[in-house]
Amino acid sequence: MSPVWVLGAVTSLVIGVLAERILGMRARRQSEKLTALKERLDVYANYAKLASVRRVEAEETLAGLRHEAAEVEGEILSLQSAATDDAALTPMEFYCVDRVARSSGPLWYVAVEALDATAPWTGIRTYAIAAESAEDARKRIVERHPSPTAFTISPAAPLVLPER
Repeated sequence: MSPVWVLGAVTSLVIGVLAERILGMRARRQSEKLTALKERLDVYANYAKLASVRRVEAEETLAGLRHEAAEVEGEILSLQSAATDDAALTPMEFYCVDRVARSSGPLWYVAVEALDATAPWTGIRTYAIAAESAEDARKRIVERHPSPTAFTISPAAPLVLPER
């Protein structure tokens, strides 16, 4: 029985050694796979950090662009309101000094305000005048209304008629 026991013990020993080697190779392969997966995980973690940094940069850039867009929209609205205000300030009814309109020279408008009861009207009248310069337009109105105590005459401003 002892040779059977010896043969069984040696066979068990050989099987144990072979199993240990097979399991050792499987463990090394699994640890190598685990190491490769950890390296990939580190790479993806670095990508995630880079993506978050770039997202923050993009959000800052977007916030800056939104701020600039708001400023530009404000400028546009202020320019539109200024244009509307200027259009509202331009009188729509004019008195003409000349009986025949002059085709040469630009058009000017001059506001004349009646100051006292001796004036033939009350309030402000706006005159449209064709003249070579603002000074010439104002001079022609001063000739028409020479009394400085009865009338106040504003400086001449260019008159641009709207296109229809």
